Amino acid sequence: MKASKGPQTSSAFRSASAEVRSLEQRDYALPLRRSLGRSEVREIIEEARNSAWPRLNDESVTLVSPTEFTRRWSGLGVQFQLAKLGGAEGIALLGFYVREMGRSRLPLICVNTAHHPAAIGAAFSHEMGHHLVGRLFDSRKDHAQLLTYTAYGEHLDDPEELAADVLVSLGVFPEALARTIFLEPGKGRKSKSASAELPDPVSARVLKYFKGRFGLSFGAQIPSQKKLQYLAAVVHFAKLRRALLTEYEI
Repeated sequence: MKASKGPQTSSAFRSASAEVRSLEQRDYALPLRRSLGRSEVREIIEEARNSAWPRLNDESVTLVSPTEFTRRWSGLGVQFQLAKLGGAEGIALLGFYVREMGRSRLPLICVNTAHHPAAIGAAFSHEMGHHLVGRLFDSRKDHAQLLTYTAYGEHLDDPEELAADVLVSLGVFPEALARTIFLEPGKGRKSKSASAELPDPVSARVLKYFKGRFGLSFGAQIPSQKKLQYLAAVVHFAKLRRALLTEYEI
């Protein structure tokens, strides 16, 4: 999945292009094993199934409106805030999670609704992941945990961030689909190293799936900056999903 070359020369565009390229080249197998063991991943999945996603890794998530997300998860002890943030800095932010907020001292999930529905859904899922895995990790973090397109590489070295990303990846690519997309027929799960770039046929299958399932394509209708932001997310979650499959058979 390559960042397209165009006439854009802004620093934001160059930064986003570099981020995509860096993610394409990153080793996902070693960071996954270093941050989360197989048993920890399975524990995270079980917690998520019991709380928010009963069919996690069996079925792909369904996109709903932001207000429907908040309605479905209203009983999980979280406050929600929706904000439409524009401008270069606003668009870079997808959402954030704060463990205690306001008089209620309940956790707060804020999601930027200025994005494509697929990006909004990923932000909701990632931030809810923070809420769920925080209890498993017994986290003491009290600062806002921001989800931006420039942070995916850093997530590979942060167990809590990576755990939240694992839930997004499993929701996007349930196991049966992941095997179809990422494993080469007849060559077994170790046929391709998870540290390598996604082969072109795999990238094509991933992009086709995102277009058909979530209505996310990378044509001219999406502004260049958002296009690269979303491509960074697609690369990250696809490579993480492949690593879960090849390393842990999940």
